[in-house]
Amino acid sequence: MKNQQLVATKAVDEVDDVTNVNDPYNIAKQGGKHSGFYNEYAKKPDSQIRKGIESINKQISEHQKKIEAPQKFIPDFDNLDPRQQKALPDKWQSGINRQSEQKTILEGLLKERGL
Repeated sequence: MKNQQLVATKAVDEVDDVTNVNDPYNIAKQGGKHSGFYNEYAKKPDSQIRKGIESINKQISEHQKKIEAPQKFIPDFDNLDPRQQKALPDKWQSGINRQSEQKTILEGLLKERGL
């Protein structure tokens, strides 16, 4: 029975790998977007990867706060040109998207290492 569970678990893991072909981790691993980031962190120890995840989480949180209340971070935000008022939150959201992809890559590296 235990052997059957192991086989079933392995099959599910393999399916997960196939269904996640388009996730940032697999794309980077195959040489696509963020491949340089992947290659750099693939050489690093687990502790530095975890530290990278923590750092990215802080950056994402900071960008979310800026989007929620830009006036707290940008003096005279309300007096900026409306195009700038739109561009800054868009820039911060773009940063969140990039950082989320990088976080997924780091988590994928840890998962690949069995952690």
